Amino acid sequence: MTIKLNAYPLLFTLFLLLCGGLAVNTTEAWGKVYIDLDAPSIKKLPIAVTEFVYLGDKTKPYPDSEQIKKIAAVLRDTIEYDLDFSGLFNIIDHDAFLEDVTESGLNAAETDFEQWRITGAEAVIKGGFTIENGRLKVEARLFDAVRESTVIGKKYIGNPKRPQRLAHYLTDKFYEKLTGRKGIFSTHLLFVSASTGNKEIYVSDYNGSYARRLTRNGSINLSPQWSPDGKRLLYTSYKEGCACLYMLDLRTGRDRAISKNPGINISGRFAPDGKSVALTMSSKKSPDLYIINLVTGSKRRLTNNYGIDVSPSFSPDGTRIAYVSDISGNPHIFVLDLTTGKRRRLTYKGTYNSSPAWSPDGKWIAFSRASKGKFDIWMLRASGYGAARVTWKGSNKSPSWSPDSRQILFSSTRSGASSLYVIQRDGTELKKLKTGIGAEQTPAWSPYLN
Repeated sequence: MTIKLNAYPLLFTLFLLLCGGLAVNTTEAWGKVYIDLDAPSIKKLPIAVTEFVYLGDKTKPYPDSEQIKKIAAVLRDTIEYDLDFSGLFNIIDHDAFLEDVTESGLNAAETDFEQWRITGAEAVIKGGFTIENGRLKVEARLFDAVRESTVIGKKYIGNPKRPQRLAHYLTDKFYEKLTGRKGIFSTHLLFVSASTGNKEIYVSDYNGSYARRLTRNGSINLSPQWSPDGKRLLYTSYKEGCACLYMLDLRTGRDRAISKNPGINISGRFAPDGKSVALTMSSKKSPDLYIINLVTGSKRRLTNNYGIDVSPSFSPDGTRIAYVSDISGNPHIFVLDLTTGKRRRLTYKGTYNSSPAWSPDGKWIAFSRASKGKFDIWMLRASGYGAARVTWKGSNKSPSWSPDSRQILFSSTRSGASSLYVIQRDGTELKKLKTGIGAEQTPAWSPYLN
């Protein structure tokens, strides 16, 4: 079917922007994996991305030639950016191209692979598009320049005002074919910014682009977190005078309170099945961890002590929770077994350990640690061993994992005001994300949305 975005209210439109796009055709070759992500060291794959050509009737050019040029540029630039962002590809410079793609075709039989090999390319992406009845139709193919074969071909239909959406979908499929793992390029980010004078929640593409505001209540809104299916989000807000936990449904725009317990209701996180939420609520002794069943509304208390227990993060299998507690003095990271009720301390160093985030593959826990007045991002194995520092400049907080567990999103003051950054989990390939909003903090990376 074809989605008409203007037929829905704002929040549902935003949800469609997060999850939309229509694959209409595909061609695939063998199941060879070109980049082994489990290898001890990874050699970057040289890849060329050609100009996207207009496939409409050349005798009847599309009236808006500037729009055609812009779409062609956005499609190629977005795919190149996505591939480079992954840290797994060497993008061949356009000046090295020998084949004129405006004169050749998009099929393997019409491609001079010898000329591409001369440039050093081992893979080539070619594409084209048309605009018909107000819809953008894009097709692209990924070629193995060494075997001179088509690896995969894809066609998508979407909005000509958002060509980058379709480009992200294409890169996802090409990436998956080359690595055997799903691409992250159609995922999204949540973050908080006070650029309007109030702390509001925003959503953007995975790289920070196309940022738009989700809350407009003029209050203080904090700590947004995605549901496992990416259709809802949790956040804490003072819009009713206290720190209450709310859930916003992006499909319907429904915004309802999950917890309005007297005192504080903060640090909400969905369980992996999406049916319950862990959070911190005030209690007689001190703030403790609870789980609320979203269907029945029943509450289960997880901790009961004189320490402050905050920032729960579920393990991917839902059996454990990593959290912060100052029960032993300074704030440290603990893990609570939800079956046995036993807790285990993971960190013993640093003056302040906070914001644990369990990686989607279950192998790592990222967190923020203060030392000598500033925070840095650290990670350690879920077993509690192998702690490693990831950042070294500025104050770095609120880590959040990419859905493939390869990269960590966080906020940092390394360039002055707080901004969003992404880094590989080994501390390489640092990238600043430009949202156009400013003063971004407490980010959360979405799960896979398709």
